Amino acid sequence: MRIGLYGMPTAGKTYIMDRIDFIEVLVGSRLLREYDPEFDLRDDEGREKDRKAVAKLMMEKETFIMDGHYAFGNETAFTDEEGEMYDVYLYLYISPAVLKNRMASSEKNRKYLKYDIEDWQKREISGLRKYCHTHNKDFYVIDNPPSNEYADTESVIAFIHQIVAGYSCAGYARRCADEILNRSKDDTILLIDGDKTLTREDTSNMVFGYTTNLYDGNFYTGYQAWKQNEEFEQYLVPDITEMPVHLHPHVRCVMNSNTYILTSGHEKVWRYIAGELGVLFYYGTEMAAETKLYITKFLQSAGKKVIAYGDGMNDYYMLMQADKGYLVSKQDGSISRSLAGRNLEGLIIV
Repeated sequence: MRIGLYGMPTAGKTYIMDRIDFIEVLVGSRLLREYDPEFDLRDDEGREKDRKAVAKLMMEKETFIMDGHYAFGNETAFTDEEGEMYDVYLYLYISPAVLKNRMASSEKNRKYLKYDIEDWQKREISGLRKYCHTHNKDFYVIDNPPSNEYADTESVIAFIHQIVAGYSCAGYARRCADEILNRSKDDTILLIDGDKTLTREDTSNMVFGYTTNLYDGNFYTGYQAWKQNEEFEQYLVPDITEMPVHLHPHVRCVMNSNTYILTSGHEKVWRYIAGELGVLFYYGTEMAAETKLYITKFLQSAGKKVIAYGDGMNDYYMLMQADKGYLVSKQDGSISRSLAGRNLEGLIIV
């Protein structure tokens, strides 16, 4: 398991890596300078050549975590060789305002203040996420809302420990897709999100009053899903034998024997709903936006046509990848705020 820990200068990657003792920790800048003592004197072409060479050397190792930089200001440093090197990508998100203050206080990093810090960080996250989506790799944004001033170090290390132990949204997506393929002989598969898509309600809030700030950053990666399941464990949710829910009429009427619910909601809630509807559901700590996307891709690669329904950012990549994607609006006809600024071309709004 080769893990890349990415983030902006002053984000705190070193602070986290200094506290990891269950996997080999490598420092990228140190390796580059050991490989080429003249690294700092090289031009951009020379540094890129060194990065590619070190990345190839790292491919010989099976397990480690190493820090990395996607870009320096407006210049992208990420290479295809570096992309191949890692199995898992973590991105340490820190508030741009906090990053600016830290850079201003650091003689080494003050030079970066000439760039648009917020835009720089957005480009890094978008670029890495796009790369992982293309190559079916795990991508997790590590944030700590609502302030995002410091990473929740204890949770980050616990999460990395889970990754080393086998946590993988891409891996879970593969298992889900394989099971669906074994069950379904039809050429078309229907994938449906749960809360606010199939049901009008946020069922976890309705049943046991669950609220969270975990998705304030609008990332919806496996890290947020993992932390949500930790929060679920703080609630005592009894087995559900009766629950009034309002199903979206359009979504309900298209459901058939080849329908599968993909939900990040609570297991007991959706076990009841799926049981009442007579359909299978997939859920849990590894059910995130990437999971839904990869399930869709894996089904398509096996020759299936995928129709998908969803309502927000957690479903966005699945909807855009599907052969036909339906975006479920709110009862007043508006779209989820989580999708503000997103390209919705090709989606059918219901």
